[in-house]
Amino acid sequence: MKITSKNFVLAILCIVNINTQYVKAQYSLLHDTSLRKLQALPEKRISLKSFITPAAVFSYGVIVNTEDVLISDIEIKENRDEHFKNFHTTIDDYLQFAPVAAGYAMMIDNPEHRFWPYTKKIIVNEIIISLAVPQIKHLSKVPKPNTTVYNAFPSGHTAQAFSGATLLCDEFGRNKLWLYVAAYGSASAVGILRVLNNRHWASDVIAGAGFGILSAKLSELIVQPSRKKHIQGRVNFY
Repeated sequence: MKITSKNFVLAILCIVNINTQYVKAQYSLLHDTSLRKLQALPEKRISLKSFITPAAVFSYGVIVNTEDVLISDIEIKENRDEHFKNFHTTIDDYLQFAPVAAGYAMMIDNPEHRFWPYTKKIIVNEIIISLAVPQIKHLSKVPKPNTTVYNAFPSGHTAQAFSGATLLCDEFGRNKLWLYVAAYGSASAVGILRVLNNRHWASDVIAGAGFGILSAKLSELIVQPSRKKHIQGRVNFY
């Protein structure tokens, strides 16, 4: 029981720590480039480096799904069944979309952010998630902890929440640490609730978080202006 409890707490801390480290890295990057915005210079472009951290998070989820590394899916479920057996909520079904809704709400007081470019990122992101996540679920064939349905890995709810949080923070998060905390905090809550609701294993949630961030970054890479237009913007400025 002690070992199981420790694994359950460790899983939650692991999810929170992954997001904390990612938030620190992203916020530091945007904070360092905030002068660009003040000088009306083009924003920093998405590069391959943007995919390293989320890819590592997704990979860790894959590893935990196959063997115990720091945390154990089985022991976490046993702890959940012992202490939260009757826990059930549908909040996570709605909370996963909170970052996207928050993005459009923030446009009301941030006229410098354009509606259509942000919407294009949302659309591309949703296409990626709706096409890729079901395929990964089909290929991985991981059963849900509460049924014999083989579509647990990765967590679609968590992927949706983290992709929305990433798009929100990348668009509006410059010099707004509170937004990072709120966005990724709500996304982490979705992941934790999926485990407490007995809908997913911890590894499903970790992989879902990584995939969600990957999807958001990919959508930004696809939608961002071509390098030619990007350079032209610099020339026009001067």
